[in-house]
Amino acid sequence: MKRPLLALACLSLSATQALASNEFSASVLAQSEARQASHGNPLGLGDSQHHFQQADLRWQVDGPWQQALRGNVSARHDHDDSTLLQVNELTLESPLAGGFLTAGKKIMSWDVGYAFRPLDVVQQEDRRALNPATLQGIPMLAQEAFDEDHALTMVLSNPGRGKAAQPRDDEALAMRLYRHRGERDEYAVLRVSQRNGLEAGASFSHVLNEGTELHASLLWQQKHEEWRQQRWLAAGRGGKALAGFTWTTENQFSLIGEAWLDRSVASPQQRNVFLRAAQNWDNFDLAADVLWQPASQSKVGTIAASWKQGPWLFSASLRQYYGMAGILTRRLAIASIQRSF
Repeated sequence: MKRPLLALACLSLSATQALASNEFSASVLAQSEARQASHGNPLGLGDSQHHFQQADLRWQVDGPWQQALRGNVSARHDHDDSTLLQVNELTLESPLAGGFLTAGKKIMSWDVGYAFRPLDVVQQEDRRALNPATLQGIPMLAQEAFDEDHALTMVLSNPGRGKAAQPRDDEALAMRLYRHRGERDEYAVLRVSQRNGLEAGASFSHVLNEGTELHASLLWQQKHEEWRQQRWLAAGRGGKALAGFTWTTENQFSLIGEAWLDRSVASPQQRNVFLRAAQNWDNFDLAADVLWQPASQSKVGTIAASWKQGPWLFSASLRQYYGMAGILTRRLAIASIQRSF
């Protein structure tokens, strides 16, 4: 019996001809992770190493009457010989009422932030994870209508689930309004769910000049829950706020700075300051960032490098934890090799 990675590779080769008139891409990723535990961590965890290989297949098939079938499937094989075949996206899009109706599982991100994204009320993913795994979409029905300067999106996510075990799996009805005005992009978001009641938010991204951009987000929640005592507990009204900037030079040096408040997490982790510097030299990228939590004096520092040569991508990252952030893990290192087709 073929392993999932080999089977997916065979599928990729056969699909190249079948989808020649449509969009098709594939990639294979091999990654190794080494984790150094903190001394005296409360769970008694020790040092560990983890390896896995993953293949991704993406496609788009255009049908009649402007319909399109899009998909993204991953096959993963871990060092313990466990395997996983996962559908990250699978949607059918069809024209409807001056826009498009989408049915299926889709990745849908709404905010303008980088390290923290308050208005990602549909997707809700960890954007600072070192592991570059493909995002998992959300089961949904979505209607999108747009023109040159405006867009309106209505989403019913996780239909029929009600309040699930995790917030990203909750059934919810959400809406986003987008408007483009000169050098500014503006967004407004509404969402209703059993867990959070009514949520309302707004964000913007404003380009000051060729190298500088400012962005901010604000989300108000009628009610929210915090992860405490290994479960979600009701905690009254909540909110999230973000302010940040990006600055890029002609020599491809860039800075990202952000500060945010997140009422949905424990008190020592609610206030955060993030700074990231990166330099690009053609096919080589080098970046370093630090996340600081003033209340607990915790710091998380990361340095990463990547080199792209044709279809190959080589990358390595090292993350160091200080203070309360390092209770379980002191250091995390990841190296990966990726080949695209």
